Amino acid sequence: MKRFCYYLVILSTIFFTTCQKEISFDGGNSISDGSLSDDITGNCLPKTVNGTYTAGTTLAPSINTIQVTVNVAAKGSYVIYSDTVNGYYFRSSGIFSSTGSTLITLKGNGTPLAAGTNNFNIFYDSTSCSISINVLPAGSSGGGPAAFSIVSSGTPANCSGATAAGNYIIGTPLSSSTNKVTLSVNVTTIGTYNISTTAVNGMTFSASGSFTSTGVQNLVLTGSGTPTGTAGTVNISITAGSSTCSFSVTTKTGSAFSFNCSTAVVDGTYETGVSLSSSNTVDIDVNVTTAGPYNISTTATNGMVFTASGTFASTGGTSIQLIGSGTPTAVGTFSIPMPGTTSCTFPITVTAGPTIDWSFKQGTTTYQGSIDNATLTPIASFVNFTYFGSNADETLLLSFTDIAGGIHANETYSTTSTTGNAAAFGYSFSGGDVWSADPQTPGTSLTIKVTSFNTSTKTISGTFSGTVKNSSGTVLTITSGTFAGTYQ
Repeated sequence: MKRFCYYLVILSTIFFTTCQKEISFDGGNSISDGSLSDDITGNCLPKTVNGTYTAGTTLAPSINTIQVTVNVAAKGSYVIYSDTVNGYYFRSSGIFSSTGSTLITLKGNGTPLAAGTNNFNIFYDSTSCSISINVLPAGSSGGGPAAFSIVSSGTPANCSGATAAGNYIIGTPLSSSTNKVTLSVNVTTIGTYNISTTAVNGMTFSASGSFTSTGVQNLVLTGSGTPTGTAGTVNISITAGSSTCSFSVTTKTGSAFSFNCSTAVVDGTYETGVSLSSSNTVDIDVNVTTAGPYNISTTATNGMVFTASGTFASTGGTSIQLIGSGTPTAVGTFSIPMPGTTSCTFPITVTAGPTIDWSFKQGTTTYQGSIDNATLTPIASFVNFTYFGSNADETLLLSFTDIAGGIHANETYSTTSTTGNAAAFGYSFSGGDVWSADPQTPGTSLTIKVTSFNTSTKTISGTFSGTVKNSSGTVLTITSGTFAGTYQ
């Protein structure tokens, strides 16, 4: 066993002194490519949260789950995971056997530490999206249904202080990000809620989640559907428990306009697997024939949507700016169709984005990159696996040795082991700092777990987390580590 420990130390030394980034190795053929689906605000779609979450109560992976949609561009193995927030996290891994849109369930693990709203980031390939989970206070009765009433006044009852946001345009679908109504509710028993109006003039408003405290507070309903009928005030009734009241939204006749797509000016970069941001814009000329409000959203094309909203104050020529959202899934030039009285299209060219084969977090910072090389090497009576990755001027080393029976899925390897399956971790920065953990570095404890291992396709994936030391001897915590690739 001593010879193995020396081997790890020598391997790490060679790695960080010779900087083997020039080794090239294509590990992408068996690792899936794709992107997470999200809305214009970066929320995961369909944003489904299952189970109840109570401070101090350990999650049940079969019950406490979240669901996300993945646009699979290339088949292969995958790891989809969240960051760790408030003591718990979500994760799923497997193999995509086909391309296209698919719904994935991530299982919860850990124990929520405190009540409140937790915002998680979900990661897959080079994309991410967010999802919120409400945690009930400790001692809550299993997170059962809440008891609450809507604050109202008058006869018939009007929902007190109800405010509507967004434009409600006849014939234009409502947006979940902008068409919202805020109500005032009085919560007498904390717990979960699921409330919805019936459809009125093609519109429905709903909300679900958990109340974590009692008293008067706001409840935000999200609109869906497409307004119908004539423009004007629409009264909508809503019931919660024994309380019923109504609120109103004002529908409008939309503007009429057409675009000159030949004048479209596209800004920003467009890469597969990289989510669009506020820098991905399109400036385009518009000919307005009828003034009024507008909500413009292009049809989703190659994972991309461009939107704009506002009001055309007068007729004639003007220009607007569309903001991009979503994540491109394929390389090429794609025609984006614009709505209006006369349809037209403008082109968006998408190039190949970076391949993310490994990732980990230290604090709030995420480090990620692509594989350079991976090898499986018999050494005497044991087998050693080494994984080299890089990102710009930074380099990653993962190394572990199986002392008997070879590598198998679900086996773990520890940097504290000197008599069993041992491991080593190293991360080198261009400035000279090195983070390391191995059996020869006291005060560190990092575990590597192999989640899948296929000797026929020579593919491997796994996770890692624990503590390491930097060049100054400071202990750092590594979380949410993943790696995948093809080995030689």
